[in-house]
Amino acid sequence: MRKSDLAIGLLATAGFCGILWLGSERAPEEQPARPIEPPSPPALAALPPPGPEPTPAPGEISVLTLLHEMVDLDHLARLPVTRFAAGQTASTDRRSKAPSDAAGWFANDDFVTDTEANLVRVEAAPDGGKRYVLLDAAGPGAVVRIWSANPTGTLRIYVDDDPRPALEAPMAALLSGGFPPFVAPFGQVTARGYSLYFPVPYRRRCVITVDSIVSPDPFTGRPTAKLYYQIGTRTYRPAAAGDLRPYAPTELARAGGAIARTALLLRDGLPAPSPRPGRRTIALPTATLDREHPISLTVPAPAGGARLTELRLATSERAPDKLRGTTLTIAFDGDETVSAPLVEFFGTGPEIVPYRSLPMSIEPDGTLVCRFPMPFRKRAVLRVSRDGTGAAELHGSVTVDAAAFDAASMLFRATWRPRAVLRTRPFQDWHIATLEGTGQQVGTLLDVENPPGVGWWGEGDEKIFVDGESFPSLFGTGTEDYFGYAWSQTETFAHAYHAQTRTPAGGFGGLFSMNRFLVLDPVPFERSLRFDLEIWHWSDTSIAADAILYWYARPGARDDHPRAP
Repeated sequence: MRKSDLAIGLLATAGFCGILWLGSERAPEEQPARPIEPPSPPALAALPPPGPEPTPAPGEISVLTLLHEMVDLDHLARLPVTRFAAGQTASTDRRSKAPSDAAGWFANDDFVTDTEANLVRVEAAPDGGKRYVLLDAAGPGAVVRIWSANPTGTLRIYVDDDPRPALEAPMAALLSGGFPPFVAPFGQVTARGYSLYFPVPYRRRCVITVDSIVSPDPFTGRPTAKLYYQIGTRTYRPAAAGDLRPYAPTELARAGGAIARTALLLRDGLPAPSPRPGRRTIALPTATLDREHPISLTVPAPAGGARLTELRLATSERAPDKLRGTTLTIAFDGDETVSAPLVEFFGTGPEIVPYRSLPMSIEPDGTLVCRFPMPFRKRAVLRVSRDGTGAAELHGSVTVDAAAFDAASMLFRATWRPRAVLRTRPFQDWHIATLEGTGQQVGTLLDVENPPGVGWWGEGDEKIFVDGESFPSLFGTGTEDYFGYAWSQTETFAHAYHAQTRTPAGGFGGLFSMNRFLVLDPVPFERSLRFDLEIWHWSDTSIAADAILYWYARPGARDDHPRAP
């Protein structure tokens, strides 16, 4: 996401804080200290209370069923009944065609203008204006995410070749939660990033247009003709068309109860597991953890299989370096699928920072909570170890459900890419991991340490290659865009699906930690998934970074990071 003609950051040095300008067309004195704030969206009171929800037909794909998936994490742990491919169309610089052409591959004009049309096409509108076509996708499929740094104009979504838009709204209102029923947290602004998570299924085709790319500069308020955007989609196999109910106002009405229920769960979080037959909670009593005394818990499955429904851990340790040297490993049926620093596994790092998302949370008292379901057939073994000096107390619990482990069940996995020092020149793709098997990626954690006195580090695009493809199915517009914010903002935030939990004070020098969880928008793969992240920095320097990919896969899957015995 190029910001060379906007303020791209604060330069913090000893005793001085000023504006860092990199190729800007504006003089520093023209730049206000703070960006213009977006309007406050309406509250959930704009929605009716939750009510009766119809029962979907077997195999149905609709607004109703996809709303269920938005807050039902169990669907992530099973192969989809109806397979689909994840895709993304975005304002990615169209000069990026192949890694062999470095100048094009790392091109950074990731926006739409009238001369750099990084979009599908531009059409003439009936009123004599223009229609900027952001998406033209063949079905059956569904739109699952829309993001923009500067939404503008009127956005129109056309479904199944109907000349009348199925949805027409001011783009900024729709993506900020100001257009009921798409209120926050469906549409929400997080650190200047506008996001809408709401399913729009279509049977044959979906076209999304906007009628303007002119929006206020977020720092000066002056008009600028640029648009940054991403649209995430699912594409189902053709046979699914008969099971798909296309988006329409009647489908919104049918799903009214589910809309209200889903919005409340996204805002307030999933409830704690309640007692029920086949469910038990196993306590991990308080014990002392040190280098010589790791702590482990073995959970046997009843006949047929089981699922870890919730994992809760708490430690008395608060020193970031010692927390990073504390490792959580989990093995299912003898296959170690999780090995990561304790706090990073729960979506932030290296220190304990309270926040809440749908699958991961850190409570105000420091309790670490994971709600990703973790199926297994025979046995789960959790182990916490420490590689440094000193000791700390650890306690917790796991909630276990009896659940059949069958041909559609997948094992939960977390692949940690250890901390690496990365040069920012020449530009490079940092390889986070290659995942092999059949499964789906469901989340990403990124920690970055940026040195003091340098510019913004996060221009790099995510590049996600599925099943050995030569060009990535998902090619982004900037690191902060992938994590749901924009304009190199250093404010912290937490949403059900993404968060920035740690930032430095007074500039870009220091530690950043962020996550994104792919609940409505997982990335399935049949054979492999490769995740690379551009290291695109405004300064010639070095940064340190580590990352985790969260994913599910059938037994026997693997990644390309060696593990110690």
